[in-house]
Amino acid sequence: MSRQVCVSYEHSLKNAPDEFIVHVPSQLVEDIPANLPRALLPEYIADLILKRSSQIGKIRYLRIL
Repeated sequence: MSRQVCVSYEHSLKNAPDEFIVHVPSQLVEDIPANLPRALLPEYIADLILKRSSQIGKIRYLRIL
């Protein structure tokens, strides 16, 4: 069983990893294991986003909405 979580964050691009130019106000992230502890959610979600988008360099200010 999996769950969905809505998040917001800022990210940079791989070619300029220290320039955070994109603000994502709301994004639904799916396929999160239901048994994943809440304390591990931010790290797990950030890793999922990075794996799914090859253009993203770094993520900051990740918030679970």
